[in-house]
Amino acid sequence: MRGIKYILVILILLSPSLDALSQHLQGLTENQVIKNYIREHPLSLKSASGTVELGLPFFEDFSASQVVPDPAKWSDRYAFINSSFAIDPVSLGVATLDAIDENGEVYAITDFPVSSDTLTTHPFDLSPYTAPTDTVRLSFFYQAGGNGEVPELMDSLLLEFYDPAADRWNMAWYAITDTATGFQQVNLPVPQLYYQNGFRFRFRNYTSISAAQVGGGKGALSNADCWNIDYIMMNLQPKQEHESINDITLVDPPRELLDYYEIVPWHHLNDAQSITRNFMHFVLRNLEDGDSVNVGRSYYLRNIPAGESEFSENFFEQFGPSTLYRRNDPFIIPFTRRPEDSDEGELEVVAYLITPADQFKGNDTARITLNFKNFYAYDDGTPEYGFGISGESTDGALLAYRFRVFTVDTLRAVDMLFNKTRDNYNAGLRFRLCVWKDEGGLPGELLYQSPEEYSPGNMAGTPGFNRYLIDAGTDLVISDTVFYAGWKQVTDDFLNVGFDVNRNNLDKVFINISGDWFNPGSSIIPGSLMIRAVFGSHGLVTGENDLPAGSAEGLLYPNPVNERLYFRLPGTLTGSIAVFDLFGRMVLQETPQTDHIDVSHLAPGVYMVRITGSNGVVFSGKIVVSH
Repeated sequence: MRGIKYILVILILLSPSLDALSQHLQGLTENQVIKNYIREHPLSLKSASGTVELGLPFFEDFSASQVVPDPAKWSDRYAFINSSFAIDPVSLGVATLDAIDENGEVYAITDFPVSSDTLTTHPFDLSPYTAPTDTVRLSFFYQAGGNGEVPELMDSLLLEFYDPAADRWNMAWYAITDTATGFQQVNLPVPQLYYQNGFRFRFRNYTSISAAQVGGGKGALSNADCWNIDYIMMNLQPKQEHESINDITLVDPPRELLDYYEIVPWHHLNDAQSITRNFMHFVLRNLEDGDSVNVGRSYYLRNIPAGESEFSENFFEQFGPSTLYRRNDPFIIPFTRRPEDSDEGELEVVAYLITPADQFKGNDTARITLNFKNFYAYDDGTPEYGFGISGESTDGALLAYRFRVFTVDTLRAVDMLFNKTRDNYNAGLRFRLCVWKDEGGLPGELLYQSPEEYSPGNMAGTPGFNRYLIDAGTDLVISDTVFYAGWKQVTDDFLNVGFDVNRNNLDKVFINISGDWFNPGSSIIPGSLMIRAVFGSHGLVTGENDLPAGSAEGLLYPNPVNERLYFRLPGTLTGSIAVFDLFGRMVLQETPQTDHIDVSHLAPGVYMVRITGSNGVVFSGKIVVSH
């Protein structure tokens, strides 16, 4: 299945004596988008046993699906439906086939090609049709690589037809390439042999993932091969109707609505007006090869909690045939926080086309929801690769990520998304959280280094960002315009932090291995690290994947915890701290004399903590122990 993978491994040779040191972009071994979706939307797909029967004409451009294929059309859920892995698709949304299964896990690590994803229709009844009077024709577009890893020559994409009479799948078409491609159309008749009740077609890919090909050590062990499929049609129309399609499509959702950031803290938004974009970027495609078409473009902004919307004016233009267009229209609706708004904001931006009445409307609208909380984020929440530093003598290597802030505030935490690796190898690797001042465009004075070592943690069951808190005794007020957050490695291994290729903030990444800071520059593909800076003068707004502990007055940290569990209370602790497992059994009870307790002897897992404070209030919270 897919969601994330690529195996682009790029080495930087720092010096003749350090030629084993490298920074990498690495493909993924899991798709966290799929895992989140399955967790939040238990799937109940209709089986492929014939309970659903499809008819002609059949059409699918994946513009109406999310994450998994539409169960009204497809009998399996292996393909990943997304808007991030394709480059300039035919219309909004594609199906991606790769080496990750329907549960978001890699199929296999093997030197030999193995059958991986499938995308299979429900049955059709083609028995009413006869050749040569009727010709059933199937067409589709495919792309190798896209924003994902380009397949190798051992890998392949197949189209197969099912023969109900023989109960057999037969190959109808295939593609093999080790070169990234644009979208290419395949247009072929369905042979009369298949004009039966129960005919189906499916796409299938073969992938090969060799551990020997992976750079970065065990912490980077991952790989995958990527094909994107779009705009599938099966009908009785002649070949030319498949090649010249009467449709104007949106290609991408609204992107880059803030300059370089995806999200800023909600309470900083009004001070950050200098980075709100003044244009809306449209990417649209005219699939018709005949006359020009008059097309309108528009958009609106909706404040979801307030239920209020503001609309732009309409922009009309003639678009020529068979062309991809990019347009920047004025974006005049401001992103603002009103005094009466809550501590979080939710703004939806919807872009849409105004097309002729005879055209398909399902791919004319695209939307994005901006959830403003308490952090600065460069990424869109979905990693396409993993980034890290590895090699001999990289123990102690520094990684720093530049942040531009717009108001004085207290840095409370740093959120990081670490990709899961083969056998969760990187879960126990160690690092220290670091914060630096700016010095002439490079990291300068060290403002903070965490007293405790952290780890990426075991991501199984808790996909998403980990929150690493600034020590409770440190009020890290950021008054400068620019600061840096990152880590100091305590290992030579590849930590594998998420890397989003839909935004380019590579110029803000700095690495220090031998004493000097440098920027990766053009040595790796553009993208953004999935590291976020969390601000707030009081209780942290928790993210979806946080494990909050206590309230605004009581706090447990770090979480996940390895050895020492610290606590923050409004008064002096006069009671006790009790730790319970998920069966309600007390596994630890102490009356501590300091601001922490030792949990290193507890088995890894989830625990509940109850604290009695001096004011008689009992604080409780959930922690994860990870060794």
